[in-house]
Amino acid sequence: MINLSRLKGTTEGYLKKPRQNSRGFVITLSLEHLRIVAYLDDLQAKVDSLKRLQAETAAKLAAMLPSVLDRAFKGEL
Repeated sequence: MINLSRLKGTTEGYLKKPRQNSRGFVITLSLEHLRIVAYLDDLQAKVDSLKRLQAETAAKLAAMLPSVLDRAFKGEL
């Protein structure tokens, strides 16, 4: 996520954020672009969290399957 407090204002509506490389390039982004990037970063974090939860749930269901099948074949369901 972009830390807006670390960016330095240069002109109205624009901020400069130095890149993390040895050449020292500066990228100029508008505040709206930064908001969009922050929103997409947040959305990606939520998607990643949902993927983790889905994987955990799938693992639990897979662990339960033999027991459910056993009970089903014994007529206990």
